Amino acid sequence: MKLRLPPVIIIIIAGLFCAAALAQDYSFEVPELEFHVTPNPDASVKLEYKITFLCNDGAKPIDIVDIGMPHSNYDIGNMTAYLDGEQLPTIRRSEVVTPGVEVPLSPEIGPGQTGLFEMTFTMPDLVYQDTTDADLASLQITPTWFDGDYMTGTTDLGIIIYFPDSVQLEEILHQGDNFTQKLDLDNKKAVAWVKKGIYLTGAHQVGVSFPKRIQDRVVRMTKWLLLYKWWVDNPEMRGFLGLVFLVLFGIFYYRFTGGTGTCLFIFMLAGLIFVWVASPIFQLLFLPVFIPVWILAERSLKRKKGKYFPAIESVPGADIKRGLAVPEAAVVLEQPLGRVLTMAVFGMLKKKLVGIINREPLEVAIESGYEIEKYSDRRNLARDRGTTIRAYEQRILDAIVERPDVPIEKLDLSEAMKFLVSNTAKRMEGFDLELTREYYLSIVNKAWQEAKEIGELEERTEFVDDNLLWLMLAANSTDEFHGWHNRGYHYQPTWGHGGATTGAPAPSAPAVGGRTTVGDVAASFAGWSQNVSGNLANTLDPVGLGIMKGGGINLSGVDKVSMDMLSSMAESSGGGGGGGGGCACAGCACACACAGGGR
Repeated sequence: MKLRLPPVIIIIIAGLFCAAALAQDYSFEVPELEFHVTPNPDASVKLEYKITFLCNDGAKPIDIVDIGMPHSNYDIGNMTAYLDGEQLPTIRRSEVVTPGVEVPLSPEIGPGQTGLFEMTFTMPDLVYQDTTDADLASLQITPTWFDGDYMTGTTDLGIIIYFPDSVQLEEILHQGDNFTQKLDLDNKKAVAWVKKGIYLTGAHQVGVSFPKRIQDRVVRMTKWLLLYKWWVDNPEMRGFLGLVFLVLFGIFYYRFTGGTGTCLFIFMLAGLIFVWVASPIFQLLFLPVFIPVWILAERSLKRKKGKYFPAIESVPGADIKRGLAVPEAAVVLEQPLGRVLTMAVFGMLKKKLVGIINREPLEVAIESGYEIEKYSDRRNLARDRGTTIRAYEQRILDAIVERPDVPIEKLDLSEAMKFLVSNTAKRMEGFDLELTREYYLSIVNKAWQEAKEIGELEERTEFVDDNLLWLMLAANSTDEFHGWHNRGYHYQPTWGHGGATTGAPAPSAPAVGGRTTVGDVAASFAGWSQNVSGNLANTLDPVGLGIMKGGGINLSGVDKVSMDMLSSMAESSGGGGGGGGGCACAGCACACACAGGGR
């Protein structure tokens, strides 16, 4: 009885056989590999391979062999290759190994067959100056290896390096991987590494140092060149650091531009990636240059961070703006915002608009009556009590009313500070800014001069109480108050205690000339006010408050132009639809050979 299969089944079975045939791929063993290396006086090296290939049963015939080169400066013209003693006519650049060459085999090594592949060539510039001894030359090298996807089994590997007979065996030194044996041959010396049963799917690098006297020339290798060579030979490390520095560059760019210039950043990032991939030299130069540039940019940002006073229409030679309150004068002088707010709060304490509940951290409570929300009612009440309330003080009172029993540093005073800065700038319009600054600095200097000339402590305290904010406006006021404290004059403002103080009280004054402790200084007025200013400074960032734009340059205009241009291009278009390997060098030369063995 004959079994007849439907035509469709026959086609399917035939297709499976065809697919199996197409899926057949290279599979081979390398039972033995000999690698003979002979350094030449001109720093070149003669390399000889003897490789035994075994094509596995059922595999695709080995029709081509790829041999990796130590570097790309090779000359195919000095290369010869043989298969079982017959010279092979073609050697060309490899399509799969870089740097490397490929040698087509004729005849092919079929399944179950073995073949002895031999190749000889000379590579320039492989003998280096040894970086550990000026009298030694150095060579590091690894034989080629093969793709683990195609290669099976293990290999008996022999690496032999030959030297002239004038070299003594004891003068030949290994570089970490000890020799298997040293050989005294006819008219030459040699060292050998014999490694049985290894997997030849990666580098097996060896290194040797030998007397430089046998060389007419060596490749000079400084530590910087060695670093560069290591850098070039480690693409994985370059790739990892490239990703790290691209992220850092993005952070740097947006920090320095205040989050503007995205379109320009995209183009710069694309260019940076292209150059990074194309040029290892650029990579090495970029790394040490980028760090100091970042440091300088951060310093620039820090300086600009303090310059929060907006641009105004200052008229040189015009009048001086008189009548500014001390916090407003501090804004004109661009004192740190923490100090400006400290002066504003101290002024409110002095005028008894608020009272101290706690000194550390500073917590205040609104004096009875001022908790009302209507500004005009507050002004009238203050006038009845013999004082005034300024507009910025009204907003500070609002913040305290909104969150009572909260330290000053925890309050949202952004609105008050924005108003204080912008209103001061508005009041300065039409006046001479530089003359105004000089005027208020002269008031500060005069106040300190008078305070220092008062000998009676009670009179001095009364004067300091009356002029405290002007005295605090001096750039060196903290040092001046510390100086008084160290000499025995322990100033504390009359409003600086409060009936319900739960923090550290004002310290009792030691005898004049006695030793001042760190605790005394910390609890002094200067130490206390400095702490208050520091705590407030942490919450007052000109950029965060919206007083100034962050970054060194503003590239929002570039964004707009770029987007307009892209939009125009879109409109004009009418719309639209949609195995190789490397090796590391450790002090001398490195010759890497890579992958191959059929594809």
